[in-house]
Amino acid sequence: MKLHQKGFLLVELNSSAGLWDEELIARTLREYGRSGDYWENTIRIALDELAAAGVITRLQSQLTTIRGKSMLTFFYAVTEFGKTRMMDTGLLTETTR
Repeated sequence: MKLHQKGFLLVELNSSAGLWDEELIARTLREYGRSGDYWENTIRIALDELAAAGVITRLQSQLTTIRGKSMLTFFYAVTEFGKTRMMDTGLLTETTR
């Protein structure tokens, strides 16, 4: 059984010092076997929700051209509050922190 999408995003972010949203989207689409604008936007919404909750933070932003369109992209990282919540929900253990 796979992790829920937000859990997957948090685990991926926690496994590095941070990731650009495009890399997170690509990893998530591969993991769940999805493609297309609908699924990309669904992941962007999930990232916005996690940021609004204070579980992740946007450390940088940049204007990038993706598939011929200018887009604002973000570099995300898990916050200390996010790590605490991940521990509370079993997504993170003290040894993987």
